Amino acid sequence: MSNAKMINIWIVEDDSNYRRTLARVLNKAENIQNCQDFPSCIEFFDALEKQTPPDLVLMDLGLPRMGGVEGITKLYQFKPEIIVIVLTVFSEKGKVLQALEAGASGYLLKSASGAEILKGIDDVIQGGSALSPEIAKIVLQNMQKHSAKTKVKLAAREIEVLEKLSLGQGVKEISRSLHISQSTVSTYLGRIYAKLQVQSQSGAVAKALRDGLIK
Repeated sequence: MSNAKMINIWIVEDDSNYRRTLARVLNKAENIQNCQDFPSCIEFFDALEKQTPPDLVLMDLGLPRMGGVEGITKLYQFKPEIIVIVLTVFSEKGKVLQALEAGASGYLLKSASGAEILKGIDDVIQGGSALSPEIAKIVLQNMQKHSAKTKVKLAAREIEVLEKLSLGQGVKEISRSLHISQSTVSTYLGRIYAKLQVQSQSGAVAKALRDGLIK
């Protein structure tokens, strides 16, 4: 991982074997500290009330008592500064869009390797998004077709930025590929968020795909 800042990561996962394996992988990363894991959102939120909150949460969707999407929604209302990356077996379009629009900053499948998960975490910490290739492909191929007369009007450059985001590119990569400064990319992102009424890059991508603003 390229980010020098030490980050605190919590895992919410009901599969004990996968949870322990993932925790071991994360604990070996040099700039991840205090990796904790919880079998459900209930235990997670209990701990959140008593402990210093994490910087990032890896959240499964198929959880007992409180599902992952509900957990993401609640967390975004309670602690919007905490980054959430979904890590699940579910690749259905509906679940992907629900999770991203609820506030998740990334969506990875459990088929991802430890290195791919660490890269996804690094990308999100640096301001990018984390989407498994399968997820990006599913969403792009199955996006809902809408009329050209959409309520939201984006400038050509804003659409280009969104398309780069949908491919999993971060601010630095978009800056290089579009030959504009990182501050200009951030300005475009701010405008896009305001127009789409979303709070995260992945949320912007999900809504733009759902509304047919990008292909």
